[in-house]
Amino acid sequence: MSGRRLLLEELNSNINRLQPFHPGSLILNEQHFYQNSILLNWSKKDAHPVTLRHLANFGKKMTPEKIIASANFVRTELPIRLSLKIHELQKLPYKVMSNYHLNQVYQSYYHCFNAFRKVEKIQTLEENDDFCEFVVNMLDDHLIVLPHLMMGALEVSILKIMSQSDLDEFMSSMVRSRISRRVIMNQHISMSKTFMESYKLHKGDVKEEIKPPDYIGEAFQYVSAHEQLNMSYNMIITFLQSLYPNLPMPQMIINGEDVKFQFMTNHLSYIFTEVLRNALKSTIEQFVKLNKGKPDFNKLKPPPVIVSITNTKYEMTLKFSDQGGGMPVEKLEAIWSFGRNPEIAKKYLDHFHELPGLDLPTRLPIIEHQYFQKRQVHKMKRPEKLAGVLDNIGQMEMSSSQNQNSMLKSLASRPFEYTLGVSLPMCKIYTDYWNGVLEMCTVEGYGSDVFLKLEKLGNRNERLQLDKA
Repeated sequence: MSGRRLLLEELNSNINRLQPFHPGSLILNEQHFYQNSILLNWSKKDAHPVTLRHLANFGKKMTPEKIIASANFVRTELPIRLSLKIHELQKLPYKVMSNYHLNQVYQSYYHCFNAFRKVEKIQTLEENDDFCEFVVNMLDDHLIVLPHLMMGALEVSILKIMSQSDLDEFMSSMVRSRISRRVIMNQHISMSKTFMESYKLHKGDVKEEIKPPDYIGEAFQYVSAHEQLNMSYNMIITFLQSLYPNLPMPQMIINGEDVKFQFMTNHLSYIFTEVLRNALKSTIEQFVKLNKGKPDFNKLKPPPVIVSITNTKYEMTLKFSDQGGGMPVEKLEAIWSFGRNPEIAKKYLDHFHELPGLDLPTRLPIIEHQYFQKRQVHKMKRPEKLAGVLDNIGQMEMSSSQNQNSMLKSLASRPFEYTLGVSLPMCKIYTDYWNGVLEMCTVEGYGSDVFLKLEKLGNRNERLQLDKA
């Protein structure tokens, strides 16, 4: 009887997340599950192919006319790209889209679509200032989308309502298009900020800046591979030391000369940190497993994690080697998938709900956005509960230099016992997005090698990263 009571209590505490429709929603309700009259016209349009080279060439020499043209490109391109993703969500089976978390993603995208399509044509630099503030608000409001996507994927795995391959394809499509939209928005904000600072400094006469030949844009920073690796290592080891205060920590040995290249710092830091996090954690756990109980245990040192760097003109490869015990070969393929065994998925989902600071609202704030009425921006306020880890998870996609360390701090503060089960699949999407390769080789009982190959951005014709609408 106690088991039944516990089940009823769990159902009662989650009743809001089990409803197919949510009270107060203007987008999804019993009368019409989807509103399509306006959306369908937008979704028939094609997204414009954009590469980093396009953005780089556009930002070489800025003028007021080019800034305004950039603003209007963002204004018209974003509702097209959002409508395409919304239409993609509508094609999913009802039992998938009635999932609470995916339902929230749908509503968030639809409200963002409505907001962008109502923005009037930008005609002056002053109007672009307001538009940039609007775009920043949109970026900020959508920090909650990523955790909702991750948790929705785990719940879909628990209910077995999508095949593993379909779920992986869906998540890859959603995350890649999200990256593209955010890069386009961030790039415009950064270009506008840099231009206006120069414009105001020289009282309307912009001083021409000399940019390097491989310049991509303000959102892409020059990074040092050694520096980024050491930052990730120091962050992780500080927390790992708190879990094992009486043990020496695994060292990180870097073989190969430093490589300095242009990249989105937060994306690179996220990948480095998650790969190192897994390697260091498995190394110390395997060390304790093999040596605990030995008379000289406290005098022993765990083996190091070795990072080997190979550099060529167009790409760089990093190999992360650990002695963390490896895994069975048959389990290797599963680490790159969002699909999970229902029991394991439930454990990961519980970890999401237990994360300190991750307090998702029961539903997104329902606001019928009316932006730029009489050129006055409607400023949205984010719910106060969207703090802590929720902010930090979303920060991985923020690209401006002032935010570049936020993601690292959040990853370091995430307790090691809270395994989320989606970190490596997310890393693979980010790596693939930038035309890279992320692979693993493993020897059960010994350790693993993770290979990360990254193309240097802007050095040759890229695939259309930003065309992943």
